[in-house]
Amino acid sequence: MSLSGALSNAMSGLVANARATTVVSSNIANALNDHYGKRDVSLAANAIQTSGGVVVAQVTRHSDPILAFQKRMAFADHSANVAHAAFQSRFENLVGSIDTTGSIAERLTQFETALVSAASDPSSQTRLRHVSFTADAFASTLRQASSGLDDLRSNADAKIAKAVSDINAGLLQLEELNAQIMTAKYRGQDDHGLRDRRDAVLEAVSEHVPLHVIERDSGVVAVFTAQGRTLLDEKAVTFGFLATPVVAPHMRVTNGLLSQLTIGGKAVDIPGPGMLGGGSLEAHFRIRDEYSVTAIDQLDAIARDVIERFAAGGPDMTLGAGDPGVFTDAGFAFDPIAEVGIAGRIRLNETLSASGTETWRWRDGLNAVQPADVGQSDLLGRLQAEVSASRIPASPLLGNTQSSLVDHLHGLSNDVAADRLRWTDMEETSAAQLADLRRSAAEGGVNTDQELQKLIELEKSYAANARVVQIVDDMLSELLRI
Repeated sequence: MSLSGALSNAMSGLVANARATTVVSSNIANALNDHYGKRDVSLAANAIQTSGGVVVAQVTRHSDPILAFQKRMAFADHSANVAHAAFQSRFENLVGSIDTTGSIAERLTQFETALVSAASDPSSQTRLRHVSFTADAFASTLRQASSGLDDLRSNADAKIAKAVSDINAGLLQLEELNAQIMTAKYRGQDDHGLRDRRDAVLEAVSEHVPLHVIERDSGVVAVFTAQGRTLLDEKAVTFGFLATPVVAPHMRVTNGLLSQLTIGGKAVDIPGPGMLGGGSLEAHFRIRDEYSVTAIDQLDAIARDVIERFAAGGPDMTLGAGDPGVFTDAGFAFDPIAEVGIAGRIRLNETLSASGTETWRWRDGLNAVQPADVGQSDLLGRLQAEVSASRIPASPLLGNTQSSLVDHLHGLSNDVAADRLRWTDMEETSAAQLADLRRSAAEGGVNTDQELQKLIELEKSYAANARVVQIVDDMLSELLRI
């Protein structure tokens, strides 16, 4: 072999060494990057040079499309469960359990206990005033729970708007990356970094909507929802949503007061047959339009039952038809057609306020002309009995069986606690599944021990090629001196 041939071979080895070292270094640097695809360098004999040598045939980026799909589905499932679990936990905090201080049920117990205490000594203004305090606190807790649910709906609406913005931005990024990857592939350039970025964007979007991805021969991808709706095929679709800053109890999608999701300007049913099931986007729609609405309706039904139990026709025989009772609708008599939002409007009758001078009306009746015998406790006893009295509620949401007010509140607390436990378990399960898939991806990714071994081999190869260059240089120098 000629000196020039030996030098050419050594130089080709050094060039291949430099490229391989760069790839191995990149692998090690991105060992903890979930979206990085491990690279491998493939060498081949140089068929152009008569003296031989090596060339970098290709740099292969490893990826597992099946595992990637499973991860995207796991991301969508986990993000949805996180949203549901957070809602149920917050709702449970608003309602409280039976024995939780400050819960609705506990406030009702305090009201009932205060009535019992006042009935045992109806002449005590202190005890009558305490009845007013506990009654007002009970109504206030119902209002706070209703207001809290309004906040949860407003928060869900804002998160829908944020998810829509993220999805639109992600789809546009994917469209741009598709174009860049196709151009790089056409020009023979390295597109692996672009593919890493594309995988990261796909995972980010999949938290909102579970995605199915198909790669074309050109290197671009088409993106669909798991149910088959096209989101990106050459051009990205555009999601639309109009946020509502403050959501009130009466505002529903069905009456047109809340925005629907649109794709390309056309309304999409979510949840429903819109092929966008799964992910945080559907979860927030369910929270805003289903779970919160059901919870608000339950609270309204209970608030209505509270008002009607202590209204005209109830324990206080001084009340006439149309008169506001112990509990009112923002100070007025309750109208059954205005049940929606009543939990947020329920108030203690101002006549019975603890700050007023007419707490004796707990003992004698709201419409009593003047105080009667201070030892009279019949009305207080009837008011207390009404708390635990079983009756068929007027609101169909509470069923058609005879139940007490205590039964309704205990049933609500138990149902909320059960839902919170169920969604918490689902959140933990989905988190474990996602962690398992991440571990599987890591096992098939960069192995730093193997990469370090490759570096040692490349160092030896570099030293050998450099030694050949040095020897050729020495030989040429010797020839030039002759």
